[in-house]
Amino acid sequence: MLIWRGSLSGAAYLIIWGMLDGWKSLSKITSFNFSILLCCQLLNAVFFSLAIALAPVVIVLIGVATVPVFASLLSRLILNEPLSKLTLMTAFVVLSGLSISLLGHDIDGATISEKNVIGLLLGLGVAFALAMNFTMIRKDQDAPFVLAMALGAMCAAGVGYLCTEKIQWLPVMNMLSIGLTGICILPLSFVALSYAARNVKSSTVSLIMLSETVLGPLWVWWGVGESPNRMMLIGGTVVLATIAAFIVLERRNDALESA
Repeated sequence: MLIWRGSLSGAAYLIIWGMLDGWKSLSKITSFNFSILLCCQLLNAVFFSLAIALAPVVIVLIGVATVPVFASLLSRLILNEPLSKLTLMTAFVVLSGLSISLLGHDIDGATISEKNVIGLLLGLGVAFALAMNFTMIRKDQDAPFVLAMALGAMCAAGVGYLCTEKIQWLPVMNMLSIGLTGICILPLSFVALSYAARNVKSSTVSLIMLSETVLGPLWVWWGVGESPNRMMLIGGTVVLATIAAFIVLERRNDALESA
């Protein structure tokens, strides 16, 4: 998965970079901030693939759901932005809602074991890498982050290639699904979120990103008819309602500060 996703998404990122920035941004790839962005993309891809190979997806996603907490702390340390109590409270409520939703999935094997603990730690590593990525994009708005994503994804594919003995060819339908994810869904979504990080706090972008975790089962329901259970619906409602309330309150606070 790491090889296919990394190579396909890397090629897509490269095309997007050529269309949006092009060669004019090449002069900025020697900056320290660009190197950090490249490493974030590399670690994000490698850690996530390793995590889901070791532990149940439920455990990994709970670790990834801490992105807003890391984003708030990094924004404070790197950008000197105030540590918003509203953001932290929202992050913990969203994390609780995600936990409720994820408990509705099949959690066979979700016991305390060495592999599961490592999977959780890798999920936390993914969360840190994503939070650092959004924070650095907000700090250095001239950095060609799409190119960093392309190179990072390709480096991740290279890591996967070095660690495997034989490239596995999956059934046609599986390859088509991986192709659609790697070429379209993954690059377009992450580029959109990263561009949002230039204008919106990284913690806010991270919170919005977490809505994908609860919207995913709905897409599965509409697409293949696999109905979500009650726990998924309750947790998803908590997450989406909390994020919506946060956005409204955040805009109100910004309006009061600018008045």
